[in-house]
Amino acid sequence: MRQDGLSGNVSLEDTMEDDPDSMQSFLLQALSRSGGGERGGHLAQKNLALVQSLDGLRRGLLHRVGSSVYGNLRKKVSRVTMALLDDVSSLVDVPQPNARGRCSVGDLRQLILWGIRHNVTWNAQALGVSSQGLPSALPFLSCPSTEGDELRSRLTPAHSSPKTGPSSQTFSDRKHLHDTSSTPHRSQPQTGRTRESNKQQRDMEYSTSIEILEAACNESIPGLTGVSNFTVFLYCKLFEGENGSVNPAEVHMGLDLHATCSDAAWYLSAAEEDFLWVHVCSEYFAHEFNNTVCANSSFWLQRAHQAAMTKDYHFFNLTSIDDLCVQLTSEVVESPVLDENCQAQLGSRLLSAQAFRHCFLPNNSALISALCGKESPDPHQSLPDGSWAAAYCSKIHNFSHIDNIEETCQYRAWAVHHFTNSTLLELCGQTHGLREYICLNATLYNQLSISLPQFADFCADLQAELEDRKCLLQRFFDMLPAPYEFDSSQLCLDPAPLLVEALHKLSVCEVEGGEREGFLVALGYVLRVLDFMVGLSSGLDEGEGEARQGLSQAILLSSLLDNTSWAALQPEASMSVLHTVGVFLRREQNATLKEDLLSCFSPVLWDLIQRDDNSSALRFLLQEYLQMPRDSIRTLVMSAEKDAVKRFLSHMHQSWDQLQVETVQASQKELQAMETMTAAFIHKFPRVTPELFVDLSQFIPFMSVSDIMSFPASLIVNDSVLTAIRDHSSGMKSLQKKAFVKRLLQSSVVGDVPTWPPYFLSSILPLLPYLPVSHFQQLTSQQLTPLVGLLGNGSLDGVRGRHVLRTLFSKKKNLTGDDIPRLGVLACYLDPVELGSFLEDSAVSSALWQQLAQCMSKGFISTSGRLSSWLIPAVESLNISSMAPPELSGLSGLFPQLGASFLLSLPSQQLLEILSQPGLHRYSPAQAFQMLSKISKDIPLSTETLCTLKPLLSGLSPAVLKDLQWPEISEAAHCQCWRTLLNELKPGLRAMLYNAMQEAVYRDLQNITQQVNCLLPFVPLRKLTETLNGETVLRDVSLYRDIRWSPQQAQLLFRKIHTFKNITSRTVRDLGRIASGTSCEFLRLWSNNTDFAELLQFVSELPGGLRPALQKCIVDELRRQPELDLNALSSGFAVTLPVTMIEDLSNVSFRAILDHIQANFADFLRLPHYKQTNLAEKAVTELGSFQAEGEIDGTTLDVLGPLLPFLDRDSLSLVDRGAVALRLEEMRSFCLPKEALRDISALLTQKELLGEPSKWQVGDVEHLGRLVFSLSTKQINSIPLTVLNKDTVEQILVGQSLWEDSAVGGVCAAQCMDQHRQKQQTQSLVRGIVKARSRRAKMPVPSCADIRGTFPSAWTSTQLSRMSQEDLKQCVEVFAQDASLSSEQRRTLWVKLRQSFSPVRELRADQVLALGPLVTEMGQRELHDASLSDLGVLAHLGTLTDWSPNKMRAVILGVMRKRKLKVEQLTYVDLATFGHLMCGLYPSEIRRLSPYNLSMAVLFLRETSLPCTEQQMEALTSRLSRPEAFGPLSAWGPEVFTEIGTLAVGLEDMVLSALVQEQVEGITPEAVALMSPKKMAVVFSAVQMSWLSAEQAWAVTEEQWAELDTEQRHAVGLARYEGDVLLELRGRNSAPAADSVATRSLTLCLLLWQLV
Repeated sequence: MRQDGLSGNVSLEDTMEDDPDSMQSFLLQALSRSGGGERGGHLAQKNLALVQSLDGLRRGLLHRVGSSVYGNLRKKVSRVTMALLDDVSSLVDVPQPNARGRCSVGDLRQLILWGIRHNVTWNAQALGVSSQGLPSALPFLSCPSTEGDELRSRLTPAHSSPKTGPSSQTFSDRKHLHDTSSTPHRSQPQTGRTRESNKQQRDMEYSTSIEILEAACNESIPGLTGVSNFTVFLYCKLFEGENGSVNPAEVHMGLDLHATCSDAAWYLSAAEEDFLWVHVCSEYFAHEFNNTVCANSSFWLQRAHQAAMTKDYHFFNLTSIDDLCVQLTSEVVESPVLDENCQAQLGSRLLSAQAFRHCFLPNNSALISALCGKESPDPHQSLPDGSWAAAYCSKIHNFSHIDNIEETCQYRAWAVHHFTNSTLLELCGQTHGLREYICLNATLYNQLSISLPQFADFCADLQAELEDRKCLLQRFFDMLPAPYEFDSSQLCLDPAPLLVEALHKLSVCEVEGGEREGFLVALGYVLRVLDFMVGLSSGLDEGEGEARQGLSQAILLSSLLDNTSWAALQPEASMSVLHTVGVFLRREQNATLKEDLLSCFSPVLWDLIQRDDNSSALRFLLQEYLQMPRDSIRTLVMSAEKDAVKRFLSHMHQSWDQLQVETVQASQKELQAMETMTAAFIHKFPRVTPELFVDLSQFIPFMSVSDIMSFPASLIVNDSVLTAIRDHSSGMKSLQKKAFVKRLLQSSVVGDVPTWPPYFLSSILPLLPYLPVSHFQQLTSQQLTPLVGLLGNGSLDGVRGRHVLRTLFSKKKNLTGDDIPRLGVLACYLDPVELGSFLEDSAVSSALWQQLAQCMSKGFISTSGRLSSWLIPAVESLNISSMAPPELSGLSGLFPQLGASFLLSLPSQQLLEILSQPGLHRYSPAQAFQMLSKISKDIPLSTETLCTLKPLLSGLSPAVLKDLQWPEISEAAHCQCWRTLLNELKPGLRAMLYNAMQEAVYRDLQNITQQVNCLLPFVPLRKLTETLNGETVLRDVSLYRDIRWSPQQAQLLFRKIHTFKNITSRTVRDLGRIASGTSCEFLRLWSNNTDFAELLQFVSELPGGLRPALQKCIVDELRRQPELDLNALSSGFAVTLPVTMIEDLSNVSFRAILDHIQANFADFLRLPHYKQTNLAEKAVTELGSFQAEGEIDGTTLDVLGPLLPFLDRDSLSLVDRGAVALRLEEMRSFCLPKEALRDISALLTQKELLGEPSKWQVGDVEHLGRLVFSLSTKQINSIPLTVLNKDTVEQILVGQSLWEDSAVGGVCAAQCMDQHRQKQQTQSLVRGIVKARSRRAKMPVPSCADIRGTFPSAWTSTQLSRMSQEDLKQCVEVFAQDASLSSEQRRTLWVKLRQSFSPVRELRADQVLALGPLVTEMGQRELHDASLSDLGVLAHLGTLTDWSPNKMRAVILGVMRKRKLKVEQLTYVDLATFGHLMCGLYPSEIRRLSPYNLSMAVLFLRETSLPCTEQQMEALTSRLSRPEAFGPLSAWGPEVFTEIGTLAVGLEDMVLSALVQEQVEGITPEAVALMSPKKMAVVFSAVQMSWLSAEQAWAVTEEQWAELDTEQRHAVGLARYEGDVLLELRGRNSAPAADSVATRSLTLCLLLWQLV
């Protein structure tokens, strides 16, 4: 084993003798080191367990040493990095967002700096700034030029792991690659002489070592110790060539390493001996090495054969050629690297003998000592007398005085008495390490101190001297824990030439740039040197990676000062930056940090993405943008430079298909973010060019209407723009297409519609269905003929489709069967009678009914209209069981009309799959009952499956619920399912389902409050009272705070919590939604608190809104404290504020209110009309709509939207008529309040619009649609009957019906419309169909098709009695759906149908459900005998409103008799399903009802207007005041009054008169409206009426108002107008009874007097 390989740091050597772990580590290194001798190698091979044990000891030592020292280094580097960070930041400004979120765009350097400041770890190696070895130059110095620079070391060491190092047999060769200086590395240090003596020794060694090499070449000596013969051969060839002994050309030819590295025979014969050259081949001639060795299968076969011949299998397996081949394929090859001079000469084949010697041969000292010194393999072997070697060594001995001294001064071999020899100490006193050896060895020092006390002086101040003696490089090296291959002190005595040069330059050269910049760059250089030193450590992996990583970040930080080096990046650098940013964004939880990064550096990332064409990075970046707040997205785009945004848009447009952006599955937040980003891109450029629009085209589906309308009109007519719109039309919404059309029509280039050429029509084909009807109806037959097929394949609506048919197929040209196939969707708009004839034609019947069924499924035509009467017979003949699933799906819209019998032939599983599809039409209760019963019998139904069967929910029955499975009822994901079931069902069915859930909960879970919190909002108040208490709620407030509590539940819980523990204005926030039950008393208690404004803001922002009483309380407090900022309130609450407070809101707050109204228009419709008008008028003012001409233009109409009909008469007169004509289609969906009908009618019938109704055509009525009902009865009667044909009337009625079924339509019909007037208008509309056209004509007898095309109650009882039995049977369920049938009409129908439903006692449940309200016309005996006991049937019968008292009693008694029940035994489910039928019980029977069950049932009866007598209602409320129910009435809180709802009408007069304010506030508006007028006037005083909320006050009916005295009216008026006296006076005088000129004049005078 080479002894020079054993030398290490002095401190480590000194401690090895006393440290067992160090010795074991040292032994393991001796055994396992690559250059170990045979003895150690054999020992390691024979005793693997010993090696493993020693290796474990070594690893333990290295772990302890490495962890502590590297940890210390990491801390120091971290401090340096932070200091460096501040200095670099001052020179490289990092952009920071300002207060508005705007950020000046940063560059790549600033991004790197920002990342380091925020703990982002960059890949310094990929960025090209990592330390790849000891820096060979000082880039920050400006130095004078020098000549004759000596040749420096050719190789620099690189850290290599043991796994990739050479084998033990070749370590001696590889060792030379680590000798970077001419200083000899010996086991003992040199003598401590002066630098001059050392230089003389080196010169002598150099001159004498040449003789050794010459002797080796002329074979005077048998080779060189430790050097392979092949290496000696290569050197001698070069040496002889330079001396002229051979032809130089031949020398270079012989030294052709390209050829040598391509010679497989050489690898086989000499490679293991000359492994140095194998390494050279693999590193610098990789191509030759790979082809000859790694990729050459025959080479490995020969190696195997060679191993078999020599029987040296182990040697073959341990070869390192395999490792070198593996290294070639790895990303990073850690191996020695030749310097540039050696590499260049190797590649050019011009390597000189001197350079070869310096690169590949041992240094001078090593050559001499190997031949003559003690480092020879056998130091006891004497040289042959007379040999050249003996003569040479004898000559060298004369010059080796230093070596003699060195041999004498081997103090480590001394005994103790040698240290007391004064002569010896004088000779060796300057020997390096002697003083440290004596003074730092405690045992030796103690022994010597006893003999010679002067040793105390000898060792004085040693430690201080040692520290002062260390140079900078040694201090760096001594920081590291690794056992280096040389003594670190040698760095100070004789450092490597590169370090000498660096130190020399530091002393003579000047720093470039300023002093501060120069210092930072110099520090960067030092950090590179330190990184190089850390990389020299061998074997210490523990902590080194982290330390070097910290160093790499510091080096990267220092490199940021050089702006030029960051101007251009390699592709891998761009990819690395994007990858690092992606990792940061993915892992970072601080949203603000992520926003800062994206806001300030997005353009940098855009450029990197474009440069790398990295679609995955672009996709990830886009996803991150979608998670940012909308304001941040907007500021990000607006802060970037326009050119950068343009480039980014262009790149995104080109890469859009690769991004695979899915908008269908995107969340609402992501869609809003896309809309915001699109708007920001558009706003970035004041004028969008066609090229820019094309780059923006992928964002077309996210463009807002206002942005589309802002585009130049000339832009929209550009061909490339129209192409882009057409390509992205499939993802656009109808409003966007309409906006593009409106903007298109504003271009002067377009011209009049009849002049549009065919190519232009084709280019705007996706927009044609959205062309305003007034313009679409101008298209001529010449224009439409080429487009028929294209329009037929689109989604043209009925109004436009019928115009196409009328234009192309006039009376002069009959429609033939050949035309049907090419009509497509247009065929659906043919007259049903005409379609009936085609359905009988077998040639076109199949394709036609499929097309018609598809139109029904898509909602283009009504599923229940006249057409179904012809279509049903054509489909009923089909064999449904043989139809494929796609065909069945196409018929889905027709299924409800085909009846349950059509579908019941299918297997239950297939039926379940069909009915579980989303978007299906609802089935009648009778059909739903049959199909749900069939499915539940054959297939075990779970609640989750039931939730998917929404069309069948009306058919629930106890049998279905009994077999229902309840898996995982506690899953939060099922809460939406429960809400759907319990919210959409009728009260009786809801009670049945709730009871089934309760049974499942108690059977399976035992703890309702913990497991099924999503059911709690549907728990009756009585049950909640006994289930929860304040302590329970507070203990688990996190479970209860976000539940959607009803108002009465929230009040109950808040009171319970407040009773248990005092609630403060701060702790109330922890209650979440429970805080909506806050009492007015609590608010007033904290009204003077400093954080009262914050409390109000919190309460106003609670989801679900506030109960009216709490709103009134807050308004009163706001009036008492005018200094409170109204703008802090939520927009949902602010919209309900009194009009005087609305005036005080800022423009921003009012804009937020308008946004809230647009998103929650149904809530707006529940406001009083005066508030609606005030908000609409203020909206017009805020929008600045009044133009110079005094008109409200189209832009304002688009913003107003459905607020338009709520403008007052003066404003409506200013609306631009042309703008209204373009928007009539949108107005069909508007709510038309009864107060505005006269003004809307006047607007529509002006000449600029449609003119007089008497001159209207079919197209005009189709254009208006349901807006026809805004006309007066006289105006409707003036419309020609030829225009109001069956087809047109059906369209209008269907449109009205669909609108009333919508959320807005349902509220509007209940809150804003006059139902009596609506019925009159409808009768006028159908007069030409249901009445005789002349006196002589017979009264028409309706068919089932006629009934479907109108509505049953439109026909008289006489006409209904004349219908055929077949038509009656076909339309039974149509009759059942008309709740407006009179008693006479129902009686007539039942008489006609009785024979089809006899005997009545055998009626099935589905038959009873099919009859609907006709059941109320059965006789008492029939009702008593009929089987009506099924709770599912009773739940529907209980909702009917036309029962007579006797018939209700007949039903009740019949049910109780069949179920053998007494009144006392009726459960809350029975009472809830009875509904109106409960009034069939006598008051005495009602008083026997279970109070507890009744209190549970009121939750399901609270909205029912029971047709009971006053005595019956009083009996019901008396049971509720029992202790088993809600207790004494005087103790009822407002939540109980709210819970019982309309049943509060039954409270006795004395009880109502004694109600306190809090109790009055709990009465629902529905209960107020149902109170008898005389009772209200008697029981409520003016004071009590002043306690009413606005909602309660507006519920007072005209009949009730008429009975009130003056004070009561004044109190109600003030409550209606929330205390505003002027508004109350105006409202009272604008009543219909006071609608006169004189009264209005008086009102005006009073108002003026109030103002004065």
